[in-house]
Amino acid sequence: MGRGAGDAGAGTGGASLAGVLRSIRTKIEQARIYPDAARREGIQGTVDLRFRIAADGSVEAMEILRSSGHRILDEASAQTIRRAAPYPRVPGWVRLPLSYRLDR
Repeated sequence: MGRGAGDAGAGTGGASLAGVLRSIRTKIEQARIYPDAARREGIQGTVDLRFRIAADGSVEAMEILRSSGHRILDEASAQTIRRAAPYPRVPGWVRLPLSYRLDR
């Protein structure tokens, strides 16, 4: 989730920002829960989203850029982003895909 994967930090110091973005990604992955109903139905997909972090580390704004095609996965992704907060403050938007695969 470095510069290539997000909008945050364009033109800012690379290495430390990349480390912060990695820590944000780790928090999100640890908070992610595959919805039981989606698992039972064999629903898989990837949600591409972005969010901005407020000064207090909460989620200030969030947008789904590309839906998984399944509302249950889109909603689970939004809940995951909020559940993983607080985040360290980074400038701009943080963009990332969240994938739900049954083979994992």
